[in-house]
Amino acid sequence: MISRLLLAAFVLVTFSSCQYHVRKFAAENPPAGTQIQWPPAQYDEVRAYCYDFQADISRAFLHHDRMHAGVMDPKGIKMNPDQISRLISAVSISQPKSARTPCYAPHHAFVFYSKGSPVAVFEMCFGCNQFKGYPGAGLPEYVDTAELYRLCQELNLPLGTGNKFYADAVKAYRRANGQ
Repeated sequence: MISRLLLAAFVLVTFSSCQYHVRKFAAENPPAGTQIQWPPAQYDEVRAYCYDFQADISRAFLHHDRMHAGVMDPKGIKMNPDQISRLISAVSISQPKSARTPCYAPHHAFVFYSKGSPVAVFEMCFGCNQFKGYPGAGLPEYVDTAELYRLCQELNLPLGTGNKFYADAVKAYRRANGQ
Protein backbone atom coordinates (compact mmCIF):
# COMPACT_ATOMS: atom_id res chain seq x y z
CA MET A 1 0.00 0.00 0.00
CA ILE A 2 2.77 2.43 0.97
CA SER A 3 4.76 1.57 -2.15
CA ARG A 4 1.68 2.34 -4.30
CA LEU A 5 1.29 5.69 -2.57
CA LEU A 6 4.96 6.48 -3.12
CA LEU A 7 4.68 5.46 -6.78
CA ALA A 8 1.56 7.60 -7.20
CA ALA A 9 3.30 10.59 -5.57
CA PHE A 10 6.36 10.11 -7.81
CA VAL A 11 4.21 9.96 -10.95
CA LEU A 12 2.23 13.03 -9.89
CA VAL A 13 5.35 15.08 -9.16
CA THR A 14 7.14 13.88 -12.28
CA PHE A 15 4.32 14.44 -14.74
CA SER A 16 2.87 17.61 -13.21
CA SER A 17 5.80 19.52 -14.66
CA CYS A 18 5.79 17.78 -18.06
CA GLN A 19 4.56 20.88 -19.89
CA TYR A 20 7.61 22.77 -18.64
CA HIS A 21 9.98 19.98 -19.69
CA VAL A 22 8.38 19.72 -23.12
CA ARG A 23 8.83 23.48 -23.64
CA LYS A 24 12.29 23.64 -22.03
CA PHE A 25 13.74 20.89 -24.18
CA ALA A 26 11.74 21.60 -27.33
CA ALA A 27 13.47 21.31 -30.67
CA GLU A 28 13.74 24.21 -33.07
CA ASN A 29 10.36 24.64 -34.68
CA PRO A 30 10.45 25.71 -37.41
CA PRO A 31 14.12 25.14 -38.27
CA ALA A 32 16.46 28.03 -37.37
CA GLY A 33 16.38 30.82 -39.95
CA THR A 34 12.76 30.21 -40.98
CA GLN A 35 10.64 33.36 -41.10
CA ILE A 36 7.02 33.13 -40.04
CA GLN A 37 4.22 35.68 -40.37
CA TRP A 38 3.54 37.30 -37.00
CA PRO A 39 1.61 39.20 -35.78
CA PRO A 40 -1.29 37.90 -37.83
CA ALA A 41 -3.27 41.15 -37.57
CA GLN A 42 -2.65 44.55 -39.16
CA TYR A 43 -1.30 47.19 -36.78
CA ASP A 44 -0.42 50.88 -36.97
CA GLU A 45 1.54 51.32 -33.74
CA VAL A 46 3.69 49.31 -31.33
CA ARG A 47 4.46 50.27 -27.75
CA ALA A 48 6.91 48.70 -25.30
CA TYR A 49 6.21 48.27 -21.59
CA CYS A 50 7.88 47.16 -18.38
CA TYR A 51 5.81 45.74 -15.53
CA ASP A 52 5.90 44.02 -12.19
CA PHE A 53 4.03 40.80 -12.98
CA GLN A 54 3.50 40.12 -9.25
CA ALA A 55 1.21 43.16 -8.90
CA ASP A 56 -1.73 41.42 -10.59
CA ILE A 57 -3.40 38.03 -10.29
CA SER A 58 -2.84 37.45 -14.02
CA ARG A 59 0.69 37.24 -15.38
CA ALA A 60 -0.58 38.14 -18.84
CA PHE A 61 0.13 41.74 -19.77
CA LEU A 62 -3.32 42.14 -21.28
CA HIS A 63 -6.13 40.21 -19.67
CA HIS A 64 -9.62 40.68 -21.13
CA ASP A 65 -8.30 43.88 -22.79
CA ARG A 66 -7.25 45.22 -19.37
CA MET A 67 -3.63 46.28 -18.99
CA HIS A 68 -1.66 44.62 -16.19
CA ALA A 69 -1.97 46.44 -12.84
CA GLY A 70 1.83 46.34 -12.42
CA VAL A 71 2.60 48.36 -15.55
CA MET A 72 5.26 50.98 -14.96
CA ASP A 73 3.91 53.53 -17.48
CA PRO A 74 0.48 52.82 -18.99
CA LYS A 75 1.37 54.95 -22.03
CA GLY A 76 4.36 52.74 -22.78
CA ILE A 77 7.09 53.79 -25.17
CA LYS A 78 6.11 54.26 -28.79
CA MET A 79 8.50 52.41 -31.06
CA ASN A 80 9.79 53.91 -34.31
CA PRO A 81 9.64 52.03 -37.66
CA ASP A 82 13.24 50.75 -37.39
CA GLN A 83 12.62 49.42 -33.88
CA ILE A 84 9.38 47.77 -34.99
CA SER A 85 11.17 46.11 -37.90
CA ARG A 86 13.85 44.78 -35.55
CA LEU A 87 11.18 43.57 -33.12
CA ILE A 88 9.31 41.73 -35.87
CA SER A 89 12.53 40.08 -37.07
CA ALA A 90 13.47 39.10 -33.51
CA VAL A 91 10.17 37.32 -32.88
CA SER A 92 9.40 35.98 -36.36
CA ILE A 93 12.71 34.42 -37.47
CA SER A 94 13.27 31.08 -35.75
CA GLN A 95 16.51 30.90 -33.79
CA PRO A 96 18.72 27.95 -32.81
CA LYS A 97 17.78 26.07 -29.66
CA SER A 98 18.89 27.94 -26.54
CA ALA A 99 18.85 27.46 -22.77
CA ARG A 100 15.66 28.09 -20.78
CA THR A 101 14.63 27.72 -17.17
CA PRO A 102 11.14 27.29 -15.66
CA CYS A 103 10.53 30.65 -13.97
CA TYR A 104 8.44 32.55 -16.56
CA ALA A 105 8.19 35.85 -14.74
CA PRO A 106 7.59 38.25 -17.65
CA HIS A 107 8.50 41.89 -17.08
CA HIS A 108 8.48 43.24 -20.65
CA ALA A 109 5.72 43.41 -23.22
CA PHE A 110 5.35 44.73 -26.74
CA VAL A 111 1.78 45.59 -27.69
CA PHE A 112 0.66 45.97 -31.30
CA TYR A 113 -2.25 48.39 -31.76
CA SER A 114 -4.66 49.05 -34.58
CA LYS A 115 -6.59 52.30 -34.25
CA GLY A 116 -5.87 52.36 -30.51
CA SER A 117 -6.99 48.78 -29.81
CA PRO A 118 -4.54 45.96 -29.02
CA VAL A 119 -4.37 43.28 -31.72
CA ALA A 120 -1.28 41.35 -30.55
CA VAL A 121 1.03 41.14 -27.53
CA PHE A 122 4.49 39.66 -27.11
CA GLU A 123 5.67 39.14 -23.50
CA MET A 124 9.23 38.26 -22.54
CA CYS A 125 10.94 36.91 -19.45
CA PHE A 126 14.68 37.52 -19.79
CA GLY A 127 15.30 35.54 -16.59
CA CYS A 128 14.31 32.25 -18.19
CA ASN A 129 14.33 33.14 -21.92
CA GLN A 130 10.69 32.17 -22.30
CA PHE A 131 7.96 34.19 -23.94
CA LYS A 132 4.31 34.19 -24.87
CA GLY A 133 2.59 35.81 -27.79
CA TYR A 134 -1.08 36.55 -28.21
CA PRO A 135 -2.31 35.32 -30.52
CA GLY A 136 0.33 32.64 -30.08
CA ALA A 137 -0.26 30.46 -33.12
CA GLY A 138 2.69 30.47 -35.44
CA LEU A 139 5.44 31.90 -33.23
CA PRO A 140 8.75 30.06 -33.47
CA GLU A 141 9.88 27.99 -30.51
CA TYR A 142 13.03 30.13 -30.09
CA VAL A 143 13.31 33.87 -30.75
CA ASP A 144 16.19 36.35 -30.80
CA THR A 145 16.26 37.23 -27.10
CA ALA A 146 19.54 39.17 -27.47
CA GLU A 147 17.89 41.56 -29.95
CA LEU A 148 14.82 41.90 -27.73
CA TYR A 149 17.13 42.76 -24.82
CA ARG A 150 18.94 45.37 -26.97
CA LEU A 151 15.59 46.92 -27.91
CA CYS A 152 14.60 47.17 -24.24
CA GLN A 153 17.95 48.83 -23.46
CA GLU A 154 17.50 51.27 -26.35
CA LEU A 155 13.98 52.11 -25.16
CA ASN A 156 15.32 52.72 -21.62
CA LEU A 157 13.13 50.03 -20.10
CA PRO A 158 14.47 48.71 -16.79
CA LEU A 159 16.50 45.52 -17.12
CA GLY A 160 17.65 43.70 -14.03
CA THR A 161 17.56 40.46 -12.14
CA GLY A 162 14.77 39.15 -9.97
CA ASN A 163 11.20 40.11 -9.24
CA LYS A 164 12.22 42.56 -6.49
CA PHE A 165 14.24 44.59 -9.02
CA TYR A 166 11.14 45.12 -11.18
CA ALA A 167 8.80 45.77 -8.25
CA ASP A 168 11.23 48.45 -7.00
CA ALA A 169 11.66 49.94 -10.50
CA VAL A 170 7.89 50.28 -10.96
CA LYS A 171 7.45 51.82 -7.48
CA ALA A 172 10.31 54.29 -8.07
CA TYR A 173 8.91 55.33 -11.46
CA ARG A 174 5.41 55.84 -10.04
CA ARG A 175 6.77 57.85 -7.09
CA ALA A 176 8.87 60.05 -9.40
CA ASN A 177 5.86 60.66 -11.67
CA GLY A 178 3.30 61.31 -8.92
CA GLN A 179 1.32 58.13 -9.53
